[in-house]
Order: sequence, then C-alpha cells, then structure tokens
Amino acid sequence: MSFARCFKLSSYCLIASGYVAIVATGAIDFISLSAFGAAFVASWFIDTARLYARIPPWVLNVVAAAYIPFFVVDYRLISHSFVVSSVHLIFLMAAVKILTLTRDRDYAYLYLVSFAELLAASTLAIDFTFALSFFVFLISGVCTLTLFEIRKSHAAAQSQGSVRPPVVAGRLRGTGLELFERFPARTMLLMSLGMTLMILGVAVPIFLFLPRITLANYGRSGGHAQLLSGFSDTVELGTIGTIKESQAVVMRVRVSEPPEKLPPTLKWRGVALDRYDGRTWSRSNLFRVPVPVQGEYFKLERSVLTPNLLWQTFYVEALSTDVVFAGHKVVAVSRDLRVLQRDSFDNLYTAGRTFGRQRYSAASDTTPADPVVIASWPPHSYPEEATKCCLQVPPEDPRIGELAREVTLGASDPFGKARMLESYLRNHYEYSLDLKGPPAAKDPLAMFLFDVREGHCEYFATAMSIMLRELGIPSRLVNGFRTGEYNRLGDDWTVRQRDAHSWVEAYFAPYGWVEFDPTPPDPRHPRFALTAMLADLADAVDLWWWEDVINYDLWRQYQLVAAVSAAARGWQSSAAELLGRIASWRHGAAEALTSAVEWRWVALILAASAGALLLLQRTGIWRHLRRLARSKAYRRDRTIEVREFYLEALRLLAARGYRRGRDQTPLEFAMILQEHPAGPPFTALTQLYNQTRFSRAADPAFPLKAGPLLKSLRAALR
Repeated sequence: MSFARCFKLSSYCLIASGYVAIVATGAIDFISLSAFGAAFVASWFIDTARLYARIPPWVLNVVAAAYIPFFVVDYRLISHSFVVSSVHLIFLMAAVKILTLTRDRDYAYLYLVSFAELLAASTLAIDFTFALSFFVFLISGVCTLTLFEIRKSHAAAQSQGSVRPPVVAGRLRGTGLELFERFPARTMLLMSLGMTLMILGVAVPIFLFLPRITLANYGRSGGHAQLLSGFSDTVELGTIGTIKESQAVVMRVRVSEPPEKLPPTLKWRGVALDRYDGRTWSRSNLFRVPVPVQGEYFKLERSVLTPNLLWQTFYVEALSTDVVFAGHKVVAVSRDLRVLQRDSFDNLYTAGRTFGRQRYSAASDTTPADPVVIASWPPHSYPEEATKCCLQVPPEDPRIGELAREVTLGASDPFGKARMLESYLRNHYEYSLDLKGPPAAKDPLAMFLFDVREGHCEYFATAMSIMLRELGIPSRLVNGFRTGEYNRLGDDWTVRQRDAHSWVEAYFAPYGWVEFDPTPPDPRHPRFALTAMLADLADAVDLWWWEDVINYDLWRQYQLVAAVSAAARGWQSSAAELLGRIASWRHGAAEALTSAVEWRWVALILAASAGALLLLQRTGIWRHLRRLARSKAYRRDRTIEVREFYLEALRLLAARGYRRGRDQTPLEFAMILQEHPAGPPFTALTQLYNQTRFSRAADPAFPLKAGPLLKSLRAALR
C-alpha cells in the first residue's frame, strides 16, 4: 500500500468514526445523515483535487455565502431548533469539504468535525456503538496524526530544497525517498494499535480509580423513547386487524436465581386495571402516594411470608411510561429511581416520564399460593377496597355469567373455581394475533367467547376477570411483560416489545392478590443457532457497557479498591512465605556445602574462570567468537556484518583519539588519516562500507574482505 493510500484510508476511518457515533444516537434526521453519507462515499472514488480544480471559484463562494441564509431558514421554518440547525450547517459544510479535499487544512477541518460529532454523541447516547466508535477514533487518530505530520514535513522539505521525486522502477536505499515507494501500512497500523493500547492502559486505571461524579447524561437514552404498542395504561377490546410484533428491546433483567429455579409463572408486572366498561379497561383511582424510605431502599411491605426473596436488577430502555416494572408482590425497590410512588392497586411509578434509561433493583416475594392454606380461611373474606372496585360488572351478554357457573360446577371453593376457569380458557380457546369479528361489535368479550373463540392475551385476561367477578371473586386485569428470553452469555433476561402481556390477579386470603394466566402458550418461531448467538453476544456486550462502564459508581470503586487491597495482601503473604522458604533452603544448602566441600576449591574454580575470560579477551578470541555469532545471526543479510566491522574500526580509532565529526562523511574522515599508517586499511574498509550501505546489489564477498582490513588496522594502531 502506498503512503497516499494509507493516509487516505486512515483519515476516512477517523472521519467515519464520528459519523457512525452520531448516526447511532438517532437524534439527527435521516436526510442530513444520508446526504453526508453519500458525499462521504462518493469522495472516496472520485478525484477530489480534480473536482475542486474544475469548479469555478464563484460557485464555492456562493455556497459559502448561502450558509448563513440557509441556517436562518432552517432555524425559523424547518427544524425550529438552534442545535439541530447548527448540526445541519456543520454537515453541509463538511459535505462540501469532503468533496473538494485538496489541502491539509481541509483534512484538519474534517478531523475537528469528527471530534465534535463524537462529543455530541457522548451526550446523546452511551452504548456499545459509541464505545466501538471511540476505539476506532483513537486508533485512526493516532495513525492519522502521525501520517499527517510525515506528510507535512516531507512537503516542507520538498518546497525548501526543490526536491522532485524521480520515477524509479525499483526500491532505492538510503536516498530518503522511500516515502514514494511501498509504504509499510501494516507496521504503521500495528504501531498505532500499540500506542492506543498504551494510552488506554494509562487511561483505564485512571477511569477506574478517579473519583466519580454523577453523569449528566445518566438518564438519557440512545435515541427517541419507544412508544410501546403492547404495553399501555389502558386496554381496549374490539379493534380489528393484526398486531405486529416488535423485536425492540424494552429491558434486560438479572435475577438472583438460575433459570431452572425461577417460578414458572414469573412475569414483570406493570400496571393493574380495575374498571371495565364493556370495551376498555382503566384505573378508577389515579391518586398516588410516595413510598417511604428505609436505608437504601423504598420499603413497600412491613413483613414478608418467606425470607427467600427474588432479587431483580432492571436495565430499562427509554420508554414512554413512568410505570416501574418488577416481579409480583414487590417488597422493596432500590433508591436508584430517586422517587417512587404507588397507588391503591399496588402499581409503582417513578418521577415523571423522563424518556431516559433507568437502572434499579427490586425484591419480590414469590411464595406460591397454597390451596390448603387458602381453604382454611373463611370463603369470601375479602377486604372492602377489593370488593368496592374489583367486583363491578358492566351490562353484558348474560351467557358470560352462565358459562362461568357452568365451567366451575365441580369446584367447591373460590380458589378451585379460579383454577378451573384458567384451565378452561387455556384449553378451549386459541391464541392469535389476528383480531377477527365485526368492526363495531357491541360486546367484544361475548364475540370472543361465543363466536370467534380466538384472540390475544387481552381477551383471555378480560374473559377470566369478568367471569371471576360473575362468581363474586374480586379480580383485575394486569398489563406487563413475560419473562423474555434468557441470554446465557450475559446471564440476563432480554425482554422485547413482543413480550408485552396481560393476565389476571384475583384476591385470596392470606396471600392477597394471586396471579392467574389464562392465555395459552404463545407459539414462537425458533431462532437459528448462529442468529441467537450473535444476538445474545450483542445484548451481553451492551449490558456490560451499561453496567460496568456507564454505571460505574463510587460503590464499585470501593469494591475494586478492596479487591486490589486483598489481592495485594495475598501476594505479600505469598512472597513472604516464598522468601522464608528460600532463606531456609539457602541456610541448609550452605551448611551442606560447608560440610561437604572446602571453600578453597570454590575460590580456585572462580579464579580459573576469571583467568580464562581475561585470556579470551586479551588474545582476541572473544572478538572472533562475537563476530562469528553475529555472522550467524545476520546470515540472511551479510551486509550488516560489514557495518559491524566499520563500527568496530571507529571504536579503535576513537580509543587512539581520532573521532569522526558529525559533519563529516565516512570518506572525508578517512581522507584525514591518509598520512597515518592506519589510513590505507581504514580507507579501504570505508569504501567497502559505502558500497555495502548504498549499493543496489551488495557483493556477498564484502564481509570476507572486511575481516583482513580490520586486522591490518588493528596492527597499524599498535
């Protein structure tokens, strides 16, 4: 790869990193991103310098003059936002620059634009895409700035010395013009990667140990808030059509138990609805009260039935709701939410619709309801607040009540009747996302039960809830999400919009509100193994970035410091133990050596070894051995050996007071010694060195000639 190609590729990677980061935020309109993207791709294939030369100067002046009017029109009539208008202006200027790349300052301007895009993206989105873009920006930035300096320095040297690179067929050596030959792009990339890793090696520890302050964009999303089609604060029946499933991620949940130990009925509860008017479910009471705080948690229950609570950590994407999701019967929620409110239906809410990502923990009492315990309580022992709001039945088809009584004839207690209704709906009706029937049915529930006999979860939950009320059992409909898909790589549950679900809660003492799910299992299409693995990997990486980088707080710093301190103490203890063993072994070895060997023999061996080394050094055998080792090491390039001979000759002359000046060439220095006895052999050796250093094809016999010349030089200096 040539230098020009490598420089262009590195520069484009640097520019693209900022562009990709700003695209991933979803905050910039599609037209602006597409226009700059098209200009970016086109500039790679066209000759931008030739295009700039062909465009009349007045055209670029008109475009530059139109910047300000365009900005005003955009701000007043199109975007109505100063920030968005400024971004449009920057993209327009950058598109013109990248299509007319000619001078170094054009590249510098685009580098600054990319850096500004990366800064803007850091305030709009904090996800794995931003981290990847930032890493590419670092590598390409180091490489580009290095190549940019080489390019500028070489251009300055050409202009000062009026150097014109010749057209050569082969590689030149020692001319300084290698810049115009094959460029070592791979070496440059590895150097840039190494320098980037060194930078990160210094920056990451600083990031880990530097005191953290609250992130200003902690609650900001990776784009626009998701408008959930499956989850809502209200449920309306009677709509005709087909529900489209969305793969968009709503939340990720980590739980304290492995998948095989979780309750099979576990779901993420959202909001309970009590009032049904024959078509729509809603809440009859919208009053909320703040949840009291105890330590680091919001406390919702005074006592629990079991000490084995299920702990959940939620990583919720930006949603268009203020509902707080958690497992059934929440007893505590962490104060990460800062504000927590509840209503009379046990629904939880945070402070307003922040349209931002949220992270919080919750503990739920997942003790299953025991029919024997429920049967021991008096039947129909319901609290007043449950009977007041959750037994209301709208004017409806009388066949619904008759069907409820007919299905539950064999049950002797209310809980048994609820189980029979749940089983009947699951086994005699079919799940479907295609909503059929007359568009304006008077009673959509009766149409579902007696005519269509298939529907989605809202119909099943409505049917069971109303039939329970017909039997005098308080019930309500609940909206939330199924558990989702388990990601083994990230050890979390990925919940998507398609997992939105509705089920039923009925009141049974002493457990309170008990969950029932009359909807048949949802037939999901199996995913391909490779697709599932890649999706799980992407979700796991994104969750890691969110949890271990973005939410890296003071408590995590304390845990890290404690772990490092414990490891250091362990290493110190292990080192002390090892040193103690070495000292004990050394003491034992010394005693054994003293008793077995006389020290005079040890001193005699050491003296003989020192004498042998001195003899090798004085007789020159050591130099011959070293030269032989070098010739073996450099057998692929024998010219290196000649350079070693020349450097040794310079050392011999320096020892006699003859030193080569920095402003002297090798031949100039050799001419000074012409009158000296060592002059002829040194001059001949210098000529061999020059031929080896600067010749296109070095003679392999040169090293054989250099050895005798060096020997003659050494003899002349004596």
